[in-house]
Amino acid sequence: MAIVEDGPNGGFRGKVGSIYGYNRMGQWIIRGARRKSSKPPTEAQRLHRQKMKAIGKFCSENKAVFDFGYGLKKENGSKYGAFQLAQKHVFNDVLAFDADHNPVVNFENLNVFVGDLIPPAGTKVSVNEGRIFLEWIPNPVYDDEIYKLNLACVSLKDFCSLKLAVASARDGQCFVDVPVELNQKADYHVYIGFWDTYHGAFSNSTYCGVI
Repeated sequence: MAIVEDGPNGGFRGKVGSIYGYNRMGQWIIRGARRKSSKPPTEAQRLHRQKMKAIGKFCSENKAVFDFGYGLKKENGSKYGAFQLAQKHVFNDVLAFDADHNPVVNFENLNVFVGDLIPPAGTKVSVNEGRIFLEWIPNPVYDDEIYKLNLACVSLKDFCSLKLAVASARDGQCFVDVPVELNQKADYHVYIGFWDTYHGAFSNSTYCGVI
């Protein structure tokens, strides 16, 4: 089934008979059905597909964090939403292959929040008696109560956790109860970032470590 857009003389999106219609960069395209290739994939193609599969799984499991953390970066009219911007970042900067050609995530390169504020510095994380203890160096630029600290926990093997405004940016430290949704048998990588709650702006996230 196809959907006609912009009236009877406009383009269409979907399948009509044996042809397909879609919009690419504002231009309507019509093409025939793709034929399945009988050629075996090259090594580069195989690795690319493996990488895309790993990125799809990793980003889907952490979608709640990425939808929030990249929400202010999406532009009106762009084909890239918040989640697609996060996927692009993971593809370009975060996921690579080890010596055995297995996909690996470089968590220290991952940005779960993105923005123009100055990110937290001097970060530390530890866990004690079911509470997460976070430390950072207060930035005098963000001494107003409107600046808050956001917390994200990201894992390769389980779903993420996102906690908003867990402390004021000027505090320099805080305790947060370990989120009940976290799998106690999984490792979680911890990130914090500043949030201007009045003007609507983020900093890039800072990697704190693993718990």
